[in-house]
Amino acid sequence: MIPIIREEFDIFDANTQKLRSGEMDELHFTAYRLREGVYGQRQADSQMMRIKLVGGIVTARQLEALGELTNNWAPLRKGHVTTREAIQVHHLKLEDAGKAKRLLAHAGLTSREGCGNTVRNVVTCPLAGVCKTEVFDVVPYMIAYVRYFVRKPFTQTMPRKFKSSFSPCAHDCAVAPFHDIGFVAQTRVIDGVERKGFRIHVGGGSSIMPQAAPALYDFVPVEEYLRICEAILRVFNKSDELRKNIMQARIKVLVKRYGVDGLRAKVEEELKEDWAKEPIDPTPYMLSDYENPNEAPGHDIDFSRATPDFLRWVESNVEEQRQPGYYTAYIVVRQGDLSSEDFYALADISRRFGNGQMRSSFEQNMALRWVSGNQLHDLYEALVAAGLGEAGFQEITDVTSCPGTDSCKMGITASMGMNRAVSEMLLDMSLDDDLVRQMHVKISGCPNGCGRHHIADIGLQGAAITAEGGGRQVPAYEVYVGGKYGDNDFRLGQRISEKVPAKRAPEAIKRLINHYTEHRQDGERFADFVERVGAKSLGPVIADLRPVEKMTIDSIPLFQDWERDELYEVMRGEGECAAPVVPVEA
Repeated sequence: MIPIIREEFDIFDANTQKLRSGEMDELHFTAYRLREGVYGQRQADSQMMRIKLVGGIVTARQLEALGELTNNWAPLRKGHVTTREAIQVHHLKLEDAGKAKRLLAHAGLTSREGCGNTVRNVVTCPLAGVCKTEVFDVVPYMIAYVRYFVRKPFTQTMPRKFKSSFSPCAHDCAVAPFHDIGFVAQTRVIDGVERKGFRIHVGGGSSIMPQAAPALYDFVPVEEYLRICEAILRVFNKSDELRKNIMQARIKVLVKRYGVDGLRAKVEEELKEDWAKEPIDPTPYMLSDYENPNEAPGHDIDFSRATPDFLRWVESNVEEQRQPGYYTAYIVVRQGDLSSEDFYALADISRRFGNGQMRSSFEQNMALRWVSGNQLHDLYEALVAAGLGEAGFQEITDVTSCPGTDSCKMGITASMGMNRAVSEMLLDMSLDDDLVRQMHVKISGCPNGCGRHHIADIGLQGAAITAEGGGRQVPAYEVYVGGKYGDNDFRLGQRISEKVPAKRAPEAIKRLINHYTEHRQDGERFADFVERVGAKSLGPVIADLRPVEKMTIDSIPLFQDWERDELYEVMRGEGECAAPVVPVEA
């Protein structure tokens, strides 16, 4: 989907050699490397490669390439599904990154502009194109957006990164208000003709200044959306005042500074420039045949061999498509981690039961579309045999987290270990309350919020506290409550004033769940409960978990992060996206 220029691989190898020989300095190489989708880790001379899956779309051949990549060059032999529907591979050697890029290219994948101050991987709902409530299929327009802006000179060195989403229906499953720019499919009758278009949100995001993106335009026809988008990006890129402080360099700062009307006025002024005098037709950039749908008629679900486990899986993991007799099956991926063997198994499964494609999701799971109902049981058995048949998709036990201190320079806590601990606790609770099962728990290892904790019912943000009496540091989490997304209802979570030690965070979550079930009104969801009682009222529920006395032999575990043997100490580096501007040709 993203055009591949093979000469870039030779340039990558040459620049790597220039770095090793001292001909290119580290700062300028870092800026170049990021644009190529290769990010430095907290471990010395170890790289993470972020592979773009546009809208999460991945073919069987590409899954096999990811299996080969992780088997050949990833020491842990696994890849990681991100909350932006990309695949990250960690602990690569720099010299192996060039080899990996060539292997991916043979399968039609690239890491180009997966990092850096560029237009990042674009997300959509895994059901786009088959959703029963969609206004129209946004995927061709999403692909056009990606292909139009990739390698565009002015998008290579913007003030900061730029994250985008496309939602095919009013439910806004791709969460437009949480993005720098978010598109929600609309139709409108103009001069007696129904026109396709988008509501365009601008200026959302997480980190230290979480903000919901307002609608900059209520309706932009599809014939005009690329032109409007370019104007928005050009206004952002020309805002040199943002470059003075990377902590205040996202487009949401412009929304806060100028307001919606003020920013729209700047965009309209930009549209008077020479570049914008001609319309930008998306058609040449679109791929309408991005997948091969099954042409054979589908069938109803065959329940003749149904077991309780199969029925539970169908209830939570299977969704009916708008195409009669076909279903989308979701595959729960714990912590977003897929082994080399998993990639190969998914490739085989996608060919046997779907149309040879899968989708990754921003919940760090996978989805297989175009499954005929009479094949669902065989699919389930194949997934179980591969260790991927778990029920509970998007339920409270389906916990999301970023990599944290496992690899990220900016990590404060071990969010992956925290994920496993919380998931185990939730599974042990054997929750059968429907309203509790609908809740979301999300974990980020630092304030940047890559685990999307700001929009969870209960979100944890990595932090540190100090033991009483000026003692050692203790890994901890700030607790957010009441976030919500989907069903066209977006809310940012509110922070509870109490931090809790990492080892006590599962207990904090358990208490909040129990307090909610005891004090909610009939049918009241958790986010509505928080809105009614206020986040501050929940502080006392977990307040006694906060104090940590000086370390003793018995209390050592409190001073160790999850799945760590060493005593905890904050070791946080600088993020790399603030690297210096370098020529595009480098």
